[in-house]
Amino acid sequence: MGMLRRSSCRRLRRSGLGALSCTPGVLALAMICQVGLAVAVYAQDPYADEVVSFQPGSGAGFGQDLMPEVVLGPPFGAGPVTQSLDVVSLGNDGRITVAFTDSVICNGEGPDFTVFENVFYIGSADGPPFTEVGIVAVSQDGVDYFEFPYDAVTLEGLAGRTPVFSHPDNGIDATDPTVSGGDAFDLADVGLEWASHVRITDPGAAIADAGNMLPPGIFGGFDLDAVAIVNPCGASTTTTTTTTTTTMLAEPGCGNGQLDPGEECDDGHQHWEAGQWCTPDCATVACGDPDNDTSITAIDALLVLKVSVGAASCDERVCNVDGSTRIPRVTSTDALTVLRAGVGLPGALLECIPTE
Repeated sequence: MGMLRRSSCRRLRRSGLGALSCTPGVLALAMICQVGLAVAVYAQDPYADEVVSFQPGSGAGFGQDLMPEVVLGPPFGAGPVTQSLDVVSLGNDGRITVAFTDSVICNGEGPDFTVFENVFYIGSADGPPFTEVGIVAVSQDGVDYFEFPYDAVTLEGLAGRTPVFSHPDNGIDATDPTVSGGDAFDLADVGLEWASHVRITDPGAAIADAGNMLPPGIFGGFDLDAVAIVNPCGASTTTTTTTTTTTMLAEPGCGNGQLDPGEECDDGHQHWEAGQWCTPDCATVACGDPDNDTSITAIDALLVLKVSVGAASCDERVCNVDGSTRIPRVTSTDALTVLRAGVGLPGALLECIPTE
């Protein structure tokens, strides 16, 4: 199975924002409403964004018709004695890998992310747990994985040991491990400062959980409901860059990193990306036009919005359109100002303050 992303409509529903709606009116007001919803999604979505791979094992099948959305978004916990059916069964020896793109998991105080499975107590909250555990590993690049240590006898360190209490309808915060249920993990246990991928593997017969103690062929192994970040940070903050400096005399011309006659700027970039202030032909990008298409549109507003919540980067001279000296420099206010300018509403003044 290739990489699967969730749809924007499902994203809203599973983020708990499905009750919000935009009443159509004039085009400008409708677009502003859409930006407001987008702010909420980007700012409040700590859940997995993509299913990178799914390798079902024997007995798998349940929930596969709802992939990938069934595992992307918040958990649908059913409490201590009831199984949630909002899951996909990995099957014995099955494996699933999910990725985070809006933000990533960062090593902070205490647990950093939580894995939700539909474990439940048999008969009552005091009964024995019915567990189908999973081995959890994390990665920064989707290639090299670091497996969390676990005890195959006590099941400590595995996912699928704790019932799930958080549900979009009950107000229990899925990002608070003290109340959410599920099994929380700390990146410090594997020596990583951040991670963007989480891989869960059903151990099959290698670990004697309750699912393997019952007659074979009845149960489908680890059942994944959701994965939530507890300690998030913007993906752009995790990139480590190593720079080698060579001292030499630069030849005159655009791209040498020096401002030569006829150039508006020259930062040495050979390749331009949206949000950069100086283009490869040494011309500056207009304030409020991060995609540099020479017109201010709703696309520019959405780019600025992503910057405001840490999902993208942008030069202040392009995206800090009100010229504020606050921290952070770029906020959702800038996005709304760009949107107002894009649809021709009055009072949308773009005043980026040059930093050079």
